[in-house]
Parts: sequence; structure tokens; C-alpha cells
Amino acid sequence: MSRWLRARDADLLVVAFVCAVLAVWSNRWSGADLWFSARFFDAAAGGFALRRDWLWSVLLHDGVKWLSVAAWLALLAAGFALRLRAREPGRFARVAFVLGASLAAVVAVNLLRMQSAHSCPWYLADFGGQAQFFRLFDEVPTHSGPGKCLPSGHAASAFMWLAVLPVLRGAARRRALFAVLTLGALAGVVQIVRGAHFPSHILLAAAACAIVVLGAAIVARPPAS
Repeated sequence: MSRWLRARDADLLVVAFVCAVLAVWSNRWSGADLWFSARFFDAAAGGFALRRDWLWSVLLHDGVKWLSVAAWLALLAAGFALRLRAREPGRFARVAFVLGASLAAVVAVNLLRMQSAHSCPWYLADFGGQAQFFRLFDEVPTHSGPGKCLPSGHAASAFMWLAVLPVLRGAARRRALFAVLTLGALAGVVQIVRGAHFPSHILLAAAACAIVVLGAAIVARPPAS
């Protein structure tokens, strides 16, 4: 198993490790989280100016989310078609893996988010709200706010597509990794600009998705194209 893991999934391990370390650095070992969010906070208005901006809120936030949902549903329809035709079992197995692993990644991130005491930047006293900021691994303060903001569920709608990596190899896999990380970075920047998340929230979403996909690949071992 270790040889198979090194050969096929070192990229997922690297993504999970690097993103987790950067998240801890951004939130606990530095002031990067607060610094980045402060760049988009309008002190005079008492809030994030682009929170409800059409470009950032509708097109880039809702648009990316629904594009990902549409892609997943299209893949589901393709899987049904392959199953009904009873042809190309290898292709059906790859489609089924991507569907299952991507869904598991999103569910895992959202379960983690629902248990989180960390609140979104726009709820914090530092940015016009009332909740108290606290760092990763710190004791939860009395006024932590509504919580449920770590990791980023929206970023997971992009990073969930790390699930395509185990069914690819070579240049196709590298291109897919670049595309998914780029889409995830875009989704993350949108949320940082709007005041919805800190960089650490985005990075931990990427790490969580990579770990879930890696676990799924170890268990299912999908055939690579």
C-alpha cells in the first residue's frame, strides 16, 4: 500500500500538509488572517464594502457554487448513462469514485464547519461585529459569536474536485491539480474580499478535502485513465 500511495497520491499528501501548515501559520503563528481581512474592511462604513456587491456576491460567489453543483449533477447523469449501457466498466468506476469522493469531501468540510466555534470575520468586533476573535487551538472565549465558519464550505465546493486526481495520471493529473487549486483559490479570495472567511479557513478546507479524497483513494483504489 505504501508504494501505491507514494506513486499515485503524493500530490494529495503535499496539498493536505502544506495547506494545514499555512493555515496554522496564518491564524496562530502570525497576524496574516487579520491583516488580509483588514485590507477589505471599510472602517468608515463599519463593514466589508464588497459583502453584497453583485460581482463578488452573486457572480463569483453564487456562480462558482452553482457551477460546481451543475458539474456534479452532469457527472451523475453521465454515470447513470454508463451504468445503463453496461459498457466501459473502468470508466464507470472512475466516475463513481469522483462522485463519491467529492461528495464525501463536501460533507466532511460542512460537518467540521457546523462544529466550529470560530465565527466569520464580519461577525467579529475587529470588523464591526460583536464576536471575539481567537486563534486556532485557543480556548473558546465567552463571546465567540455564532461560529460555524471554519473551514470554508464555499471553498470546499471547488476543492471537492481534488477527487478527480486519483483517476488521472501524468500530465492530465498535473493539469487537473493546477485547475482545482486555481478554482479553489478564486473561491477563497471571493470570501476573503467579502469578509466571509479568513485565509486559514480556505486553507483548512483544501486540507480537509485532500485528506478525504486521499482516504477514499486508499479504500477504493479507482482505476486511473
